[in-house]
Amino acid sequence: MKLDTNDFKRLQWAIAFLVIMALIGGGSVWTIRQMEISSERAFQEATASRRDMQNRLARASEEQQELRDKITRFKELQARGYIGPEQRLDWVETIARIKTTRRIFKLDYEFAPQRSVDASILPAGASAGGFEIMSSQMQLQLQLLHEGELLAFLAELRDSVQALIQVRSCAIERIALSSIDRGNNAQLKAECILEWITLKESK
Repeated sequence: MKLDTNDFKRLQWAIAFLVIMALIGGGSVWTIRQMEISSERAFQEATASRRDMQNRLARASEEQQELRDKITRFKELQARGYIGPEQRLDWVETIARIKTTRRIFKLDYEFAPQRSVDASILPAGASAGGFEIMSSQMQLQLQLLHEGELLAFLAELRDSVQALIQVRSCAIERIALSSIDRGNNAQLKAECILEWITLKESK
C-alpha cells in the first residue's frame, strides 16, 4: 500500500497528536520523578529531625537524672554534717568516747590547721560548685592489743563524726617488751595520718 500526499495530510493531525501526547507523557514522568526526589528528601530531613529531637530528649533525660543524683548526694552530705564549719569539739568528744568504750590503752592526736585540699587528695582541685573542699590533717598515735582494734576504731570514727575521714597512711609495729608500761598490755603501736574533709561555702 502506497501513501500519497493526501494521506499524509490526513495523518498529520494524528502524528501531531501523538507527538503532543508523548511530550505530555514525558513531562508527567519527569514531574513525578521530581516529586519522588522531593518526597525522599523531605522524608530524610524529617527522619534526621526526629532523630535529632530524640537525641536531645535523651540528653535532657540524662542531665535531669544526673541533676537528681547530685541533689540527692548533696542532701546526704548535708544530712551527715559534711557541709559547714568544722565540728572539732564534737570530734574531740567522739574520740574520747570511742577510746573509753573500746578501752584503747593509749591514744594521742594532734590536728593541723584547716586548709583547702591539695592535689594529692583531689587532683581536680578544691572547688566544687559553690563550695570549697577543706581538710584538717590529724597525726594519730595509738597503742593496741591487735590490728583489729585499729580497724574497729577507724570504722566507728567514720560512722560517728560529721566529716569525711580519709586515711592517708598507717604504720603499725610491735612494741618492744622493754618499753611496755606495767599495767599496759598493748602489743602494737600505730601511727596514722588522717584527713578530716568537709565542705565550706565559697565566699
